[in-house]
Amino acid sequence: MRTLGFFLLKLGLAAATVAYVGQMVEWKAIAEAALAANPWWIGAALVLLPANVGLEAYRWHRLVRRLAPEVHFSETLGAVLSGYPLGLVTPGRLGDYAGRAFYLRHAGKWELAALTFAERMATLACSLAFGLVALVPFLMNQTDLPVIAWATVCGVGLVATAFFVYLLLHPRVAKQLLAFVLPQRFAPRLRVLDAFDGHDARSLLGLSAIRYGIFSAQFVFLVFAFAPEAAWLPTVVGVVLVFFAKSAIPSFTLADLGIREGAAVYFLGALGIGTAAAFNAAFLLFCVNLLLPSIIGVPFVLKLRLAPEPEPMPVEVPA
Repeated sequence: MRTLGFFLLKLGLAAATVAYVGQMVEWKAIAEAALAANPWWIGAALVLLPANVGLEAYRWHRLVRRLAPEVHFSETLGAVLSGYPLGLVTPGRLGDYAGRAFYLRHAGKWELAALTFAERMATLACSLAFGLVALVPFLMNQTDLPVIAWATVCGVGLVATAFFVYLLLHPRVAKQLLAFVLPQRFAPRLRVLDAFDGHDARSLLGLSAIRYGIFSAQFVFLVFAFAPEAAWLPTVVGVVLVFFAKSAIPSFTLADLGIREGAAVYFLGALGIGTAAAFNAAFLLFCVNLLLPSIIGVPFVLKLRLAPEPEPMPVEVPA
């Protein structure tokens, strides 16, 4: 009941936030922009969906195989798809961790959940790093913002992101830091990091950057679908800033609904793109990249009942 109540609260906040942003933009303008949308640009965003999901699965597959070399990519893809619907309906997408962990039978559940967390952190690092690059010129052009204010924001963000990326690229340093910060009972769970080295970390970050480029391109295409007059550079900058804001702001709504749309209206609108087009593009991105894969993943969730609880496999540390 407590989990259901929290879910309903997050859902209510998401609906209220979307309704508020839509009211600010005006629902009539949103409807008119939707009716005038270019289906070819929407189709281009949909065409990139298999590449987006497939690369996410491949990225996680490379990590999983370090713990369980016998895992096939088809199994990893099924696990990732099973996580979409569960992640959509749970706070913080925690169901995604459980779905992946219980779909596979080849490794311990805690280890698989830790790999999902590492994958999420790599995506977050890309969103913050690319976002900072776009944030500096954006803030510099805000004439009503004091120099000391935007310089401080960018400086703190740069230091924090650089430290974050350093930990991602050095798994064993990250393990030492986590062992110092977390309670002692979590120490055995951190041994999974011993199975990875700098090469694994660089591969993860590189693949995450490529995937970031794919879903950013999807967003750009959707903006063009509703605002064909939009220029490329402001659109790309606005999209990068939206992902930066979504990553930097703690999620208080279900699946970031409302946060994504509000950030799109603010940043893309400030860069000269219609707010109705920005709202529609952000909401449709949610439908394409989260809602649609969640629907596809429902049959894979049903298989979770058939998967017996595996015996945890020991983590092999390379010599």
